[in-house]
Amino acid sequence: MRTAAILVSLSLALACGSDAGKAAPEKKVAEAPKAPEAKAPEAKAPETKAEAKPAPLHLDISHDKSGVLARAASTLETSEAVTNPALKEHLAELSHHAEKGPTNEALCTHMAKLMAEKAPPLLDCIHALEHQRVHVGPEIFNEVAQCVTEAKTLDELLRCEDAEKEAEQELHVKKHGTGVEPETCTKLFTHFEKLAMADAGDQAKAVEEILEEVRADILEACAEQGTRAEVDCALNAKDMKALGACSSIL
Repeated sequence: MRTAAILVSLSLALACGSDAGKAAPEKKVAEAPKAPEAKAPEAKAPETKAEAKPAPLHLDISHDKSGVLARAASTLETSEAVTNPALKEHLAELSHHAEKGPTNEALCTHMAKLMAEKAPPLLDCIHALEHQRVHVGPEIFNEVAQCVTEAKTLDELLRCEDAEKEAEQELHVKKHGTGVEPETCTKLFTHFEKLAMADAGDQAKAVEEILEEVRADILEACAEQGTRAEVDCALNAKDMKALGACSSIL
């Protein structure tokens, strides 16, 4: 019995000793919550503003005061290929002095600078302006020419072109002629060409080439914008000087 009691006592002592040797568990100190990191604002690329296109131009077609003779004369007079003084004088009276504006060649040179590699051949540009002068008449084309001359960019130049096309369409609708028949208009064209070539002397060929280029336009202008009085007077004229008295101011 005694031996058993001693063994129990030893067991208890050993148990207590082993627990005493163990260190008390460390208490972990709770870490303070970290403040969220402040992110630097992302740098934005500078915004590029698109260049504003010029506002559309609308020409006032009520400024058109020309019949068929003024239209035909203006496209001859503003060509640098026609320099005969007598003819230029007669054309100026007929065209309501379209010569006060820039020539087709000068306009095309300016247009080519703005169009750069998109520019058409010079002769194609000149022909296009010859047609436009007949389509809209010298008064309206003078406004187109001013727009073109003042243009500094391609967008500004295209604005002038759009305005000219719009004016053409409006003039087709609002005709102020008296409905001269096609046969009479053909006679008028032939007679006008004959008188102009006679007046041009050694530049007759240049006159013929320009007029033949715009033949269809002149016939159309005769039907839409020519008056009976103007056409009858022109057919009776014996020379370009006499033709000057026939130009109508509508």
